[in-house]
Amino acid sequence: MYDPVNDHEVQVAPGPCDPEYGCPEPTEIACIETLKVYDFCFQSERRENVCFKLPHACPVCHSTDKVACEIVGVECREVSRTPDPENPGFADVTLLVTVTLKFQIFRDGTVICYFDDSFSFLKTVLLCAPEGTQIQCESAGSRCGPCAVVNGQVCCQVDVCLLIQSKAWVKLLVPAYGFCVPAPCVVIPTPPACPPEDLFPPQCVPVNNVT
Repeated sequence: MYDPVNDHEVQVAPGPCDPEYGCPEPTEIACIETLKVYDFCFQSERRENVCFKLPHACPVCHSTDKVACEIVGVECREVSRTPDPENPGFADVTLLVTVTLKFQIFRDGTVICYFDDSFSFLKTVLLCAPEGTQIQCESAGSRCGPCAVVNGQVCCQVDVCLLIQSKAWVKLLVPAYGFCVPAPCVVIPTPPACPPEDLFPPQCVPVNNVT
């Protein structure tokens, strides 16, 4: 019976392990320098009635004007890190989150004003973040709206989804199978003939009259 685990002629390649035999035993322990993630979490934050003053370049806007907004950037900066005395390695990490938005104001289907603005808020999360780790924050699935013009301002509801992680460059001992061996590249199929031979339907063959 064929046994991929004990068959030494089989080349180990990236991909799922065999569902029946599993992965073969590693052939070495390698020292790898890599970016290790110590903790990874998400946090949803809703901010209501976030208001932005209309720039002077915009004409007078009315409450009946339509407002469209888009989040164009979310940045985080670590403000403080307080170790948790009851959980070694953990810390309360406070982040200054800055959200940048783009606005367009429509009247009768025509854009009469557009501008960018931003707002910031503080957010504290508990992370496994020992000394030497760095905090990274990015946004996924954030959105803004609905928005309205109120007394010379644009006021919106903003939902921010934060992906927060603590990480550090480390050197790890990992089981390995040696160096990666390249496989033949997948060749792009030959482009079709132009024009194709079957551009037109075949002509019918005349049927001989039977007498």
